[in-house]
Amino acid sequence: MLLQRVASTVIVDKLAYPARTDFEVRDGKVCIRYLPNDDVFTIHPHALAQLAEKAGLPPSFALKRARGEEWEKQLVCTNLNTLFQRTQFLTSEGEPTRFLHRIIGKELRGFLTRRFKRHLASIPLLRAFVEACRKSCAEPVEAISTDIRFSLKAFLPQVFQAFPGQYVCVGVEWANSDFGAGKLLISQTVWDPLRDTHAVLDHKISRVHLGSIIEESDLEISSETAAKEVDALAHATRDMVLKLLNEETIERLLHGIQVAHEHQLSWRQLRRQLALFLARKEIAHVEDLLTSDGVVDLPPAGQDENGERVPTRWWASNAIGYLAKRTADPGRKLELQYEAGKLLKGLTQGDAE
Repeated sequence: MLLQRVASTVIVDKLAYPARTDFEVRDGKVCIRYLPNDDVFTIHPHALAQLAEKAGLPPSFALKRARGEEWEKQLVCTNLNTLFQRTQFLTSEGEPTRFLHRIIGKELRGFLTRRFKRHLASIPLLRAFVEACRKSCAEPVEAISTDIRFSLKAFLPQVFQAFPGQYVCVGVEWANSDFGAGKLLISQTVWDPLRDTHAVLDHKISRVHLGSIIEESDLEISSETAAKEVDALAHATRDMVLKLLNEETIERLLHGIQVAHEHQLSWRQLRRQLALFLARKEIAHVEDLLTSDGVVDLPPAGQDENGERVPTRWWASNAIGYLAKRTADPGRKLELQYEAGKLLKGLTQGDAE
């Protein structure tokens, strides 16, 4: 289903001057109209946040008001119209600049600078990832698909023992966004098949979608001019997948998990890290998981000299993976899996190389 969705996503690109756009409310939705014609498109929340940020309007304000009553939506449009009409957006040479608008159907889904690398598109790079996984005998296990981001995880059909009683599967993840919602990433990932928790570790390929300036003519010919870079990145993807799934890399990963299991944190240390990406209620839930008896969905926590439970890095990583498993938002699920991997930073193979 993920492959079908990526293949069927047809993006239309438009370069437009800010002053030649108009924002209005139609059928209860904040829309954008391109002047001088009357082409009107609804605005995806991601694109609205990008527009607001570029205009100097707090994205959280724009998104909240766009979900509100009619007058609130009109307020968003008035603010955007005023800011885009009166703000001077200039190139480094002092000339008026245009921005890249990425449209699907009748919806604006991405608002980006002209340096965005559109040719690092999902479909050719995902194909390279799938081919490498097949060569390594890795099987797809989890796909995450949103309007603005795709992710696919594949795992070797084997179970490894990292330490007594802890069994994991080892795999790789590919992730990309064609709309500026994240980098192109190839990462190692680990999965506890008994507890169904995931952690995405250090990213071994990380490409920001920034390149040369897009010109109007590039909208038609970029697929040819960028073919060599895409082909080189496809080869790099295949090589990295094979490396991440080889025996030596897996041995280093398993050793890192054992070290993470033995590496204890104080609750105060962990809470400080969790506060960077969790809400208060979520942090309280993690603390309940640590202190409650009979939590079978997590590995055992550590113990201090008084016999009290203390989190280890491995326990903490799995606790975040547990929260990710329970969230209904696919984008948030992916974010939490990345945060689960960060709790293992410095102990796994990604930092040893």
